[in-house]
Amino acid sequence: MATTHPRLSRKQLKQPDEFVTLIDQTGEFIRENLDRVLMAAVAMVVLFVIAFGLYFYAQHQHRLVAEDFYDAVGALQHKDYKAAESGFTQLAEEHPRSSLGRLARFYLANAYLAENRPAKARDALQTYLASGPQPLFRQLALTQLGVAGENLGDYQQAHAAYAEAAGLDGPDRVRAQLGAARTLVRMGDKQGAIAAYRRFISENPYARERPDVAETLAQLGAPLVDQAPNSKTVELVPPKAPATAGASAPAK
Repeated sequence: MATTHPRLSRKQLKQPDEFVTLIDQTGEFIRENLDRVLMAAVAMVVLFVIAFGLYFYAQHQHRLVAEDFYDAVGALQHKDYKAAESGFTQLAEEHPRSSLGRLARFYLANAYLAENRPAKARDALQTYLASGPQPLFRQLALTQLGVAGENLGDYQQAHAAYAEAAGLDGPDRVRAQLGAARTLVRMGDKQGAIAAYRRFISENPYARERPDVAETLAQLGAPLVDQAPNSKTVELVPPKAPATAGASAPAK
């Protein structure tokens, strides 16, 4: 059976191909707007170069800040407090918004405490704590704030800082608990101090500070545990064995 093919009319043969027409239109548009296309391309290249440069500049600045920070930490560890103070102060003033710039105030306070300058340490710690959330160092900063306040004789402020630090989980909790109890003694709150020391013993039964706490309680005239004045000693008596059959009854 013969196969028939559709015939194209002369009009259809003269119609332009759609793909070729689209290419021609695109080329014509580019020719008419060549200057704008080139300017847009140049602008994109310039923006890319600027963004690339800013990124590497930021990375370079971060490395410089990190180097200065660790230099100051090294000076603090080697007890070169003047060099540490200078380094941390410069970082805090020049980079107040960076994480290391804010953290520099915490270490600056430690340098001040080592130099026996508690007032400067307290100012630095208060500024650090007010700079934003610092979950990793907040407990340490509060404990050091308590130390600064205690050295200044401001026992109420010191107790508030110790108590807040003691309520946080972290490596300085024991020191904060003891500081809170100690400042209660210095504030004249004997009963509050006794309760705080007993709570410490209860929460930290194996703490190495337990003997010192026991001695402090003895000096305060209090035993390790609370003993109610009307409490009675109850003697535990083992239950009697049940009588067996044939056993003689007790004489009356």
